[in-house]
Amino acid sequence: MQVVTRYLDGVPLVTVFVLEVGGVKVAVDPGPAALYSPLDVDVVFCTHIHLDHCGSAGHLGKPTYVHERYTRHVVDPSRLYEASRSVLGVFAEKFGRPLPNDKVVGVADGARLLDAFDAVHTPGHAPHHVMYYYRDNKILFAGDGAGVHIPELGVVIPTTPPPFRLDLYLQSLDKLRGLDVEVVCYPHYSCTRNVDLLRRHREQVETWVEVLRGRLDLAIEDALRLLAKEDENVAKIMNVGGLYLDFYLRFSVLGFMEYLRQSASSS
Repeated sequence: MQVVTRYLDGVPLVTVFVLEVGGVKVAVDPGPAALYSPLDVDVVFCTHIHLDHCGSAGHLGKPTYVHERYTRHVVDPSRLYEASRSVLGVFAEKFGRPLPNDKVVGVADGARLLDAFDAVHTPGHAPHHVMYYYRDNKILFAGDGAGVHIPELGVVIPTTPPPFRLDLYLQSLDKLRGLDVEVVCYPHYSCTRNVDLLRRHREQVETWVEVLRGRLDLAIEDALRLLAKEDENVAKIMNVGGLYLDFYLRFSVLGFMEYLRQSASSS
């Protein structure tokens, strides 16, 4: 398997995985439009259509597999881009505007792709999130449905920007227990055989909920400091700062708090 890392401002942003299955070269999550470079592939699998993962698929001009209910946003990405700008601001602009892509293939939950990959609908991070399980090699391409794995820091943190659905996210993590996984490949940023990270991440999410629930009036910076006392992963990221803090952590806490506020107001 070939690993291609896309860098933003000198920092890893997304890892593209390229592998050949049955004579077909597949790229998983090709990265953002602004960081496009050619890939020698036949098809593209996008775990979801967020700009940092699937934004360059139109540049590649290859059949692109995404969740079946969201193909229209690949064919015409204009609304997706504007919605991303409203949430991510300058980061959406740094990721770049996707090109229209009419070579899109809708993926249903449980679909078998290329007679090798099982599609697992795993909403929460996004309603259109799909993981791809390469059954023969027991590899799970997890997208953003199981957090961000930063091996040089030894951390896993959620990536849960608004609109985040905690209930669906936890259900999706539970769904993975039925898979015989030996390797987890995170587009942020590497593959690992430490599949226990999936279990630990679920516990981490529950910890975040316990810390933040009842403190929903806190500013993001105060919420981060509170989380850092209970989650060493957060503390490590805060010490490093940069993209890991500004893009992943801050937006993730915002997504958690918005979900918890909405849940509290509707109960």
